Amino acid sequence: MPFLNIQEQRNKVEENIVENVEQVLQPRCFSDLDLPPEVLEKLSQSNFIELLPVQAAAIPPALEGKDLLIQAQTGSGKTLAYLLPLLTKLHRDRGSISFTSPYALILVPTRELAQQVTSVLSLVSLDVHPVALIGGVPIKEQRRELDQDARIIVGTPGRLLDCLRQRIISLKSCRFCVLDEVDEMFSMGFFEDVRAILARLPAKRQGLFVSATISPRVTMVAQSFLNKPENIFVDRAGKDMPPIKHYQCKVGSGATDKPEALCDLIETRRPRSCIIFCNTKSDTELVEVFLRRRGYDARRLNSDLSQKQREQIMDRIRSQDLRFLVATDIAARGLDIEQIELVINFALHEEPEMYVHRTGRTGRAGRCGMALSLVGPQDFLAFHKVSKTLEVNIQELPLPTDEEVSEARLAHLYELIKVNESALTARDLLVARKFIKEVFGVEDPEDETVEMVGKLQRSFVLQSLEAETSSLEEELASGAKQSTPRPSRGGRRKGGGGRSGGRSGRSRSRK
Repeated sequence: MPFLNIQEQRNKVEENIVENVEQVLQPRCFSDLDLPPEVLEKLSQSNFIELLPVQAAAIPPALEGKDLLIQAQTGSGKTLAYLLPLLTKLHRDRGSISFTSPYALILVPTRELAQQVTSVLSLVSLDVHPVALIGGVPIKEQRRELDQDARIIVGTPGRLLDCLRQRIISLKSCRFCVLDEVDEMFSMGFFEDVRAILARLPAKRQGLFVSATISPRVTMVAQSFLNKPENIFVDRAGKDMPPIKHYQCKVGSGATDKPEALCDLIETRRPRSCIIFCNTKSDTELVEVFLRRRGYDARRLNSDLSQKQREQIMDRIRSQDLRFLVATDIAARGLDIEQIELVINFALHEEPEMYVHRTGRTGRAGRCGMALSLVGPQDFLAFHKVSKTLEVNIQELPLPTDEEVSEARLAHLYELIKVNESALTARDLLVARKFIKEVFGVEDPEDETVEMVGKLQRSFVLQSLEAETSSLEEELASGAKQSTPRPSRGGRRKGGGGRSGGRSGRSRSRK
């Protein structure tokens, strides 16, 4: 088909442009990076000259202080990709760092990897003596090492959590955190330990997650504990991964099956930005209501909105102040929004070309994107037409389980705590203590427990107030629009004057 040939040529041209631009902009050698002179000297002595693809892609944004989610295989050079920014940050802050407090934490799944990381770190650094907090080594010996230099800690989840609970170390002064081989840690059963460790980190710190595969669980934790992370996707050969991955989820035919499936998918995947496409205006209203009832700030974009309202919504999503946009195809025409992470087809369009236009909102400029379609019985014919007409591999994705949804909600609670970093008032702490006493019967709870409950209740109150304020503003705007006087129709009024006419007028003003 001519349409497909044009689309294929366009994709190929865009891919070549992206590759050429990245080749020009990305540094090629370690000497091209803004690293401390002593680190560059050690790299040269160890014969580290040229950057590997993951290092060229990850080190520059990490040096700028950005949080990163890096997908890279073992043996790709990922260790130096996070160690060099760490050493640079340590060098810049050396005047204000205490040797007795952890400045950086590197969390790894196994003892062997911890030892490997400490070896590489010692190889490229002169004055840093990392401490490996791993099992199989007496804690007394590790305490002595911490007394000498506790600035960089490389640890496994189990031993590190033991040290935190025994108050051997504290992460309050930690400014740099790395999770290496995150997927491996989770597959080994360290999910809860990792989350407990991350919850003890301060709000102001830089974070890097490194993983061979980016599973929904890895993405969920990254969104909870990283600050607007950039995604770096590099395989062993250094080639870009496919820009868009296409999935379809089968849903039931019930009236709420689709909205509930949509909310569960969003809750477990936690995209930073998402456009949800609907075929009708009524569907946009339905989806917006469901998402907002789940606590997500979603806004619909359809032909009922005024131009001013449309511009306000677009400004919010471009500035990343709004995460979820629910739109019809007509209202979404001409949208030019970068960094849309996920596109969801709430209902499939009958024309396959519209599938290309919709999903093309994500995966731009070489970024990895995801397109997900909810396929119910009423979408079967449209889905069959799309899959047969377009050369797109649409994989089936199972809906989230109850266990996955519960984990996502717990992660959301941690995110609320992270967002609410303002100092708790005495009243907040008093409410928390009373709540713990009345519900759990604990007379003297630990301060950390009181603080955690205090943050949760404060987040709940602030979120409720924000939702009420937003709803009130929308009601006022809608009321102002409806109260605009309409032109008179020749002065004739059905039903004559008096009380009957007055009631008729009031009745019309409410509609």
